[in-house]
Amino acid sequence: MIWYNLFMKNILLSIFLSSLLFSATAEQVEQYLSVSYSEEQLIELEEQFSLMQNNLNRDENNVSTYDMELLPIRFREYLQKELSEDEMGDIIKAYRKVLLMRFISAQNDPEYDPKLAESYAKRMEQDADAATRLELAEKIGNALYGKEDIGILFDNLMVPLMQNAPGGSKIDDGSLKKSRENYIKMMEETGRIETIYATKDFTVEELDTLLKIVESPALQHESRAVFGATAYALKAFFLSISSRYDLSKHQR
Repeated sequence: MIWYNLFMKNILLSIFLSSLLFSATAEQVEQYLSVSYSEEQLIELEEQFSLMQNNLNRDENNVSTYDMELLPIRFREYLQKELSEDEMGDIIKAYRKVLLMRFISAQNDPEYDPKLAESYAKRMEQDADAATRLELAEKIGNALYGKEDIGILFDNLMVPLMQNAPGGSKIDDGSLKKSRENYIKMMEETGRIETIYATKDFTVEELDTLLKIVESPALQHESRAVFGATAYALKAFFLSISSRYDLSKHQR
């Protein structure tokens, strides 16, 4: 019975250790939202989806509405549950580093022009002297917009939307897989261009340091948690509009 006693001790130890990983506090979540620009992004999401809902209601003479105030509430709930107090402490420390603050500020430039960013990225790709900085910028983008993380959004938002929309039952697994691949590819490319443009004023040395920051375990866990929180916050809204979503208008 020695093996049994050892097995039980390991289980009890695991339970004990997991109980020590307290969830992030509400105060920590608010600090994080402030230093990471997530507060502004949540407000923007509320505005965008409120507009979408209003347009649907106007087109259909429908007064049914989804309470958009639930989006930031659910986003906060998920982060607080998913990240421990220690992890959130490490994340907040990382976001207070000047280099990361500069990058986040550049990412959230209100005058960001996607066409200008794409043009800049193309020039960089054609400049042999910019190969090193381009490679570093792309690695930063890959760390921030990983395939698995982007897949969380597709699986939790786009799949329910497509399957519950009129005609959604006709979507086969092959089409769904292809749509998932295209969605991830599009999001990765968008993130790549945004990152290249956001780091245009960084030196190669600064890019190398920034890469180490975003590849740290704390920031990687934060990235996954944010994608998950976004999916959790928006899923109910996507389901609320799925029956009114004309799938034929959004298929290529």
